[in-house]
Amino acid sequence: MNIIVVDDERFILNGEVDLICRTVPDAQVFGFTTAADALDYVYANPVDVAILDINMPDYDGIDLARRMKIYRPAINIIFATAYSDYYQQAMRIHASGYMLKPIRAEVLLEELNDLRHPIQVGDDLLHVRTFGDFEVFYHDSPLIFRYQKTKEMLAYLIDRRGAMVESDTLITILWGGETDRSNYFKQIRKDLKDTLEAIGCSDILIKRRGAIGLLTDKIKCDYFDWLAGLPEGINAYRGEYMHQYSWAESTWVNLEGKSNLWEQ
Repeated sequence: MNIIVVDDERFILNGEVDLICRTVPDAQVFGFTTAADALDYVYANPVDVAILDINMPDYDGIDLARRMKIYRPAINIIFATAYSDYYQQAMRIHASGYMLKPIRAEVLLEELNDLRHPIQVGDDLLHVRTFGDFEVFYHDSPLIFRYQKTKEMLAYLIDRRGAMVESDTLITILWGGETDRSNYFKQIRKDLKDTLEAIGCSDILIKRRGAIGLLTDKIKCDYFDWLAGLPEGINAYRGEYMHQYSWAESTWVNLEGKSNLWEQ
């Protein structure tokens, strides 16, 4: 288990890190006195649990938690504060727990034994977030492509939910009415193949002459969960879908229509 602790008071932070290390000796624990440093760490590293102070000078803990959840949707947020006033705000952002300072070992264990998001062990699925900005994660770290168009092509294949897509269609989606892009398309198709091979996920791609598709059962995706009516998918939708891509608007319209029906 990878745990981070954020508190702007160094003395309190050191005490909390020490308590966690003694209470959960198998955990990796990292402490930060600034929200900026904590966010940088969360962006670059898998984190299971974030224990956050609320009253801090650079961000308040509620806002920090929201930003962390953008990078790591399955991160467990536990607030540690001297005040009970923020409990309702914490629950509105689906925090896993709320502890009053000073933290006691028995309370800490209770929270860690009842996490909102179970700790994933040996999960080799590709994790895809479509609600908001499109992002792809493997072992909780963002997947980095050589070209931005590679990422957009993968986004479109996700949107098509496993259906085979002709190369000509993909070229039109990615570049519109621009002049011949077949050579560039070959480069991004190779980039997608090489990037997935590097993490051992090349079997996700289905290729036939002139077309590409995906094996969706090897992908964990909020949109797929939404389509299946799973609570985690429905709860994850906040009115945005791959909003950096204009071609995703038609799917967004469908999401909005069905979401409005479910709310009635």
